[in-house]
Amino acid sequence: MIVPASIRTRIDSALGVIASDMVIRGGTLMDVYTGRMLPGRFVAIKDGWITYVGPEGEHCIGKETKVIDAGGRVLCPGYIDAHTHLITYWNMADFLSYAIPCGVTTLVTESESYAFVAGAVGFRAFLDQIRDRPINIFALIPPMVCLSPSLAPRLITAQEVREFLEDPNVIGLGESFWQGTIAADEKRILELITATLEAGGSVEGHGAGAYDRKLAAYIATGVQSCHEAVSTDDVLSRLEHGLYAMIREGDIRRDLDIIAPLRGAIDIRRLILVTDGTNPGLLKDRGYLVDVIQRAVDMGFRPVEAVQMVTLNPAEHFGLDHLTGGIAPGRLADILILPEEGIMMPDVVISRGRIVAERGEVRADLVYRPYPEFLLNTVSVEPVSPSDLAIAANDRGAGVLLRTIDIQPGGLVTKEGKAAPKIEGGNFVPDPERDLLKIVFIERVSGEGKRFAGFIRGWGLKEGAVATTLCWDSAAIVAVGANDTDMALAINRVIELHGGTVLWVGDRARVEIPFEVGGFISTLKIPDLAARMDSFKKAVKGLGCKLPFAHLTLNVLTTAAIPFIRMTEKGYYRFKENDYAPLVSQEPLSPKV
Repeated sequence: MIVPASIRTRIDSALGVIASDMVIRGGTLMDVYTGRMLPGRFVAIKDGWITYVGPEGEHCIGKETKVIDAGGRVLCPGYIDAHTHLITYWNMADFLSYAIPCGVTTLVTESESYAFVAGAVGFRAFLDQIRDRPINIFALIPPMVCLSPSLAPRLITAQEVREFLEDPNVIGLGESFWQGTIAADEKRILELITATLEAGGSVEGHGAGAYDRKLAAYIATGVQSCHEAVSTDDVLSRLEHGLYAMIREGDIRRDLDIIAPLRGAIDIRRLILVTDGTNPGLLKDRGYLVDVIQRAVDMGFRPVEAVQMVTLNPAEHFGLDHLTGGIAPGRLADILILPEEGIMMPDVVISRGRIVAERGEVRADLVYRPYPEFLLNTVSVEPVSPSDLAIAANDRGAGVLLRTIDIQPGGLVTKEGKAAPKIEGGNFVPDPERDLLKIVFIERVSGEGKRFAGFIRGWGLKEGAVATTLCWDSAAIVAVGANDTDMALAINRVIELHGGTVLWVGDRARVEIPFEVGGFISTLKIPDLAARMDSFKKAVKGLGCKLPFAHLTLNVLTTAAIPFIRMTEKGYYRFKENDYAPLVSQEPLSPKV
């Protein structure tokens, strides 16, 4: 929690009446407020706050003052990732051991996963994981836009939003997908937005595919940002509509190139660089956010411009610029010492006036906090048999077309397709030779285990099955496979693990990745987690899968965030039609061969 220093103490520290705790001298100040580089600057710090910035700071130094001689190195504000997802993959302390040395001193995170398995109680459990960390971590309340009807009892209410916004670690409402938000019959999300705005919180947007009147209608609800621009024109349309445009470069998409044409052409003060989350392999190999900033510099943005997009711009967006975002009196002492202008990996990371990392090594205590018992038991599903997954043809074989989910290039977007079925033993069965695999959704929290089975194309598996609980915006097990036996074994192993991802082929599991905390978080260390995810990628590729990010493709098959057809326990959900569609199509369309 951020504790303000006494105003009198700050005044006396600035004047030199009392000694500062720390003074950095001889640095080149990266002034994000004016866009200038100012050599020969002192920065004085008292009780975690900056009290003096200027050319003459010797008066702030006392016998007990820690003095850091910057030697001309660059003094830069701590980096802010304004849109990320820290409630998937890893333990918080383990993640911070990688993020902090990269210069990140503030994180604003979506926090959806625990809420989908436990509602408001799950969100509170996440808040317990982020409190009192060496850097600032702020959470956004999950609006819980979802497709699964079983989630209705756990959806967060407007009253709960008001209560959460009294917590100093909660600063707004997370991303609500535009289609559901502006729908004619939508009331709950609008109530959440209203409650947030009335409490002075931020409202984060997700406007993927929204244009013109639909984008305007979405912005009219009160959303203030969008991280879904995928082209230069998208960026400009969001800026022209008054939004902060967040540019992603992380696990989900790498879009930084789309702002290259805007360099020197527009005011960048409402552009924000974000990760939108990363994965264990990228985190281990590239670090966190610093690689994004470095790439922006390498693309031709001046270092101070790149830094503005991860410091002052996001701080102003969230109304935090009186606390952080720049190096100035009255702000938190979140300061980086960079080796030189243009090299964005810091030598020293200071958070709230304390050195928390030096030359890539953490210097802060990172506490591993236990998880509540309810998060370790979120897979309330009885084991299944191959016969449980069978889909009876019921004499519908002749001339019938099956509705399919067709994965599009890139592996995230899907479209509705039609396929002639393969029938064996009176059942519709997978046909791997035609890339027609079965897909199953099983609701996993209520204990009822409601499920729906359909078919999917684009995976390419010739044998085996994959199953996971790491399902976006849902509480489910999703499995894709070439036969019912392997699918049942993969699902049952996931149940035994209390959550995770399993690749099963024949008589054994080829890869197991446990996500036993809520079905979303693993207790494995990040290098081990990265290695297992890499093994998964290689193993499914060896079985015929051609997807660039097969695990991510599996994860997103339940989300309302990405069009056009997804899985639920009630059937396929179709975005354009806004309905739940059955497996057998009544439309006499030609099947894809």
